[in-house]
Amino acid sequence: MGSTRVNAQGFEATAPIRTYLSSPISGSRINLGFWGAPGGGSNTFLHLKLNLPDNGNVMVKFEFNGYYYDSYNIHNSVTFYTYHGTNSPYVPSLVNWGEQGGIVNYYYSSDNKVVIVLNTSADYTGGFLYCQTGRSHAHHSIEVATYSSSSSNSGVY
Repeated sequence: MGSTRVNAQGFEATAPIRTYLSSPISGSRINLGFWGAPGGGSNTFLHLKLNLPDNGNVMVKFEFNGYYYDSYNIHNSVTFYTYHGTNSPYVPSLVNWGEQGGIVNYYYSSDNKVVIVLNTSADYTGGFLYCQTGRSHAHHSIEVATYSSSSSNSGVY
């Protein structure tokens, strides 16, 4: 089985998680933390800059599960490749099962790192952001390097 580790923000993650089919493969599902609104004002977009480079040729899935003002359910995910030679996440697929909010954008920072943008309410909101990789794309050390709030859903980093 996997071993428990704590990332730079102090969140526990199990890496690698082993599954057994016809042959052993590994993957990880990392909890990147509970993210809430910055509080007050119009800065309702949280930009989470990761330590994941834009050219790593990794297929990655980010999933957000939480809640939004007025009891809205947030549950969505985005999957894409960090494909070498592209200037934005390659072949993205954003799927929403909830009502609103959550992951609303994703882009590469000016220093070539993946940025995930969460839409939040100025009050009463939050949820968990997970990162999943596996098989030939396993990456067991993805973390949030820094974050910032903004009234824009792009271009902070």
